Amino acid sequence: MKKLTDAQRWKIFSKSDLNQAVSEIVDRPANKAAEIAEELGVGYMTEVVAQLGSETAAELLRNLPEDFGQKILSGVKADQAANIREVLSYPEGTAGALMSKEHLSVPADFTLKQATEYLQSAVSQNKKGKVSYIYAVDAERRLLGVIQIRDLIFHPPDRKVSEILKGPVVQVETGMSQADVAKLLERHRYLGLPVVNEKQRLVGVISADTALQAVQEEASDDIAKLVGTSAEEIKAHSVFRILRLRLPWLLMSLASGLFCAFLLGLFEHSFAQITVLFLFVPVVLGLSESTGVQGATIVVRNIVLGNASFRDLSAIFFMEMAAGIFIGAICGAVVGVIAYLWKTSVLLGAALAFSMVVTIFVSGVIGLCLPIIFRKFKIDPAIASGPLVLAICDIQTLVVYFSASAWILSRASF
Repeated sequence: MKKLTDAQRWKIFSKSDLNQAVSEIVDRPANKAAEIAEELGVGYMTEVVAQLGSETAAELLRNLPEDFGQKILSGVKADQAANIREVLSYPEGTAGALMSKEHLSVPADFTLKQATEYLQSAVSQNKKGKVSYIYAVDAERRLLGVIQIRDLIFHPPDRKVSEILKGPVVQVETGMSQADVAKLLERHRYLGLPVVNEKQRLVGVISADTALQAVQEEASDDIAKLVGTSAEEIKAHSVFRILRLRLPWLLMSLASGLFCAFLLGLFEHSFAQITVLFLFVPVVLGLSESTGVQGATIVVRNIVLGNASFRDLSAIFFMEMAAGIFIGAICGAVVGVIAYLWKTSVLLGAALAFSMVVTIFVSGVIGLCLPIIFRKFKIDPAIASGPLVLAICDIQTLVVYFSASAWILSRASF
């Protein structure tokens, strides 16, 4: 039996569940998605796009070559192509890029009978979309309120929409971040939210599941960066591509390790006095690294959730600093007592306790500050949550640990 190509398998899959099949192409690396689409051909892909909602079609086209996407759009109906182009015109991660142009809206001066006839026509033309709220607009399509399906049934047909609408309506603007959209949906427990442009005109809706999926994808990307890779690796099917994504971070870890070895060499002349300190290096480094990454993760998470103002971050900063002091004191005391019981040296216990308090506190400050600094220079703060924090924490830990401990231990012999 002849082996099926990816494109042939996708074509079979799309006949049973088109939206899921489209998601499968969207999740592939751009070059693989392009191969499948080009093998299927512009004509077939045009038929596929013609069956999709505007937000799903835009998501698909974003993962295909731009010239190929333009050929597809030239083959669909003019009004659908215009809707998809509008969604594509907004930056990724914004409400405009996530919205669906298919939604239910009626003029506020319609009677309920007119509204029902209009909506029946819209549904027959597959313009209903995912969210079943009916939005009432004025002559310039400015959002006035919302009504529900049952309002069309339980009120007299000659009654005006303006008489029964509920407002004001929670809405989002096209430039709002997807994190802020998700927070609004979570707070109000709505199935979706209307999207308005800068002129406050209704241009689309965002469903709750679309916003949730977008936030989950962003969270996956942040988690990947946390361990020094990229969300692209999940889609990668090439060893060389995986190497390209991982190797820069691994080389950074290698460089920091070599620098740490150099720092240890600086203490070579006093190894006889501080040999015992090497027994506790894994403990000190482990606690320091964990504290730094935890601090960075807290800050990045708050930035992703939209808590990125100076007031929000400063409150987090001082709270985490206080936590770092207590954590350092507790961990330092525990290790100090263990060192004393093991080596029967009060001075060794004091040296370890003091140096651990300092290193853990400094690592916490590093983890908190790096994402904020990165954000200030418009660099993705999530990058600071990975190997960069670990490298800097390792370097400062060895410097502070050996310097402080050696100084204390030099006060007397043990």
